[in-house]
Amino acid sequence: MTRTRFLDNIPIFSSLPNEQKEQLIEIVQTKKMTKGEVLFQEFDPAEAIYFINEGKVRINKSTPDGKEIALTIRQTGDMFAEVALFAKVGSTYPATAICIEGGYVSFIKNNELETFLLQHPQLAISMFRFVSERLRISQATLRDVALYGKFGALAATLVRLAEEYGVTESDGLKIKIKLTHEDLGSFFGATRESVTRLMNQLKQQKIVTKKQGYLIIHNLDLLKEYIN
Repeated sequence: MTRTRFLDNIPIFSSLPNEQKEQLIEIVQTKKMTKGEVLFQEFDPAEAIYFINEGKVRINKSTPDGKEIALTIRQTGDMFAEVALFAKVGSTYPATAICIEGGYVSFIKNNELETFLLQHPQLAISMFRFVSERLRISQATLRDVALYGKFGALAATLVRLAEEYGVTESDGLKIKIKLTHEDLGSFFGATRESVTRLMNQLKQQKIVTKKQGYLIIHNLDLLKEYIN
């Protein structure tokens, strides 16, 4: 494996010239992560940006009443904790990152990545666009919890996952990340039993089914109607 191999798997870095990749890899650190490990907690000092080489990480947000809401799940090739970039001194992480599947994670210290981006402004613009889109998705998650009922929040979660991880196949839109009913419930504060009841309704209507552990959405338009 070449020193820049992991950068080739990160979309925002994959198109960089090899010379820039060699410069960037000099400031990258990598560590093994185990299932259940907390990479950082909400309100910890925001010191680095993370990239997943292998495995999965769930990003959780605490609500005022103590519940844990899953903002998203990141997997191989994904970047997270990007909100720390160019943040003011003393800023903290707004959520908690928990490893839900063992693997390897790389990270770059904020000050080192910020210096690199200032030297390569075109990449900085791409990074800011990426961060902006992630912020929009996070806000949508919190909106789902606050405004919709359980059924609407589940529908909104499935639509958002389809937009982020969906791949078109012959029998529908496949969400290429395995999720249990408990995982789905963590996105909007519902119990596993509650999600099971709601998913059974969607299955009976042939809107969503599960195949080999992956969710298949057969009617995305109808699913979107339930959000309202």
